[in-house]
Amino acid sequence: MRLKLIVTWKRIAALFVLGVMGALLLGWSGLVSIAASSGHWAVTRWYLGWTMENAVETQSILVSKPEGTDLDDPVLIRRAAGHYATGCAACHGAPGVPQSPVVQEMVPAPPRLEHKVAEWSDEELFWIVRNGIKFSGMPAWPAQDRTDEVWAQVAFLRALPDLSRAEYAELALGGGFAGDALEAGGETTAALDGIVDTALTDCARCHGRDGLGRGEPEAFPVIAGQPAPYLYATLLAFAHGFRESGFMEPPATRYEPEVLFELARYYAAQPPLHVDEFAEAGPEGRDTGDDAPALDLSAMATDAIETLVSPVDVWQDRAGILDGEGDAAGREVPMAATAGPPGTRNDLLELGRRIALEGIASRKLPACQSCHGSTGRSKSPYYPYLVGQPERYLSEHLHLWKEGKRGGTPYAHVMSEIARNMTNEQIEAASAWYAAHGESR
Repeated sequence: MRLKLIVTWKRIAALFVLGVMGALLLGWSGLVSIAASSGHWAVTRWYLGWTMENAVETQSILVSKPEGTDLDDPVLIRRAAGHYATGCAACHGAPGVPQSPVVQEMVPAPPRLEHKVAEWSDEELFWIVRNGIKFSGMPAWPAQDRTDEVWAQVAFLRALPDLSRAEYAELALGGGFAGDALEAGGETTAALDGIVDTALTDCARCHGRDGLGRGEPEAFPVIAGQPAPYLYATLLAFAHGFRESGFMEPPATRYEPEVLFELARYYAAQPPLHVDEFAEAGPEGRDTGDDAPALDLSAMATDAIETLVSPVDVWQDRAGILDGEGDAAGREVPMAATAGPPGTRNDLLELGRRIALEGIASRKLPACQSCHGSTGRSKSPYYPYLVGQPERYLSEHLHLWKEGKRGGTPYAHVMSEIARNMTNEQIEAASAWYAAHGESR
C-alpha cells in the first residue's frame, strides 16, 4: 500500500500554526524544567556553547585595537585590576580566590578565567567584556562609550594567568589579603554596610590612602588636595550617570551620598603633590586654595543631588566667551609652536606652557590657569587643579571631552566647548606641561 502525500501551502501554514500553538501550550503548562539544579542535557550544553563561540567570533570581526594600545602596558593592567576584584572575581575567581560554591551552581557555571582567556583573541575578549552574554549572568560593560576602559580590562585578563597570589593581591587588593584564603567576593562584602573606613579601604586599592594613586604614576589621577565640593560632585556624577566609567560607577553607586561626602572630605584634606614653582604663572599658580571663600560643607551634604550634578548657567555661557579669553587676546599663540609643529619635547612643553598660561584666542582657548589656577578656583570650588596630574590621564580625558563622551560636575559643559576647539597636538602639549610640573610619585 502506498501513501500519497500532497504538500500544499495551506498544509505548510497549518503545520506552522500547530507548531507555534504546541510550543505555547508547552510553555503554558509549566512542565518545562527551568531548574538550575537539573543542568542542561549534553547536546543542549554543546549547542549553546557552540552558538556563543560562533557569535563572538563573527561579531568581533569589526573590533579593531586602537593604534598604540599595548596590552602588556603595566598602567593598563593596574587600572583594571581593582575592578576585576570587585566586579569579576566573585564569579570567575582569581589567584588565591576560589570560586564560591554558590556561583558554581549557576547554569552555565562561570569559568575560571586563568584557564580560558588564551582561547580567545584580543578582539573577542574586548567584545565579550563590552557586550556581555545573554542568559549567562555575564553583564555588559556599565559605560559603553568608555572603550579605553574595556581595553584596560582586556590587558588585565591577558596578565591574569601569570599572576601569583601575592602579585594579584598587590595589584587588585591594595596589597592586602595576600596570605589569607578568601572566598570569592569576600574582600568586598563588608564594604556594603556603608562604613566610611571600609569605603576608604575600597578607594585606596586604586587611589591609595594618600590620594596620589598606587603603583605606576600614570595609572590613576591625583585626587589628594582637590576641592571637597569637586570630589563630592564627581562621585555623585558617577553614581547618577552624569559621568560614565565602568571602573567608577560601581563603587560610587555602592555607597550612600553621606559616605561619598565623607570620602570627598577625607581626600580633600590630604596633602597635594608638591608643585614646582613656575614664574610665568604668577598668581594663577597652584596653591592649597586657602584664599577660596569658605563653604558650608555640612549644608552641601544635604543639598538635593540634582543641584550638585546638573549643569549650571555660568557667565561664560551668557557672554559667549570663556574665562580668560579677553586677557589672552593681546598675546595670541599660533596653533603650533613658533617654528611649526613641536619637534622636540622642549618645544612641546613650551607650547603647553603658552596654552596653560596665555591661551589661544584665535581658537577660543582661554588660558587653562584662568580657571584651574588659584584665582580661577577661588571663583568656584568645582574647578580642580591640574598641575602634577598624569599626562596620560589629562590627554585621555581631554579627548573624551572632545568626542562628547565626558560628563562630570555642573561645570563639565564648559570643558566640552574648550576641548572641541583643541587640536590633538594642543591636547598633547597641555597635558605634558601640566604633568611636568608635579614631582614624580
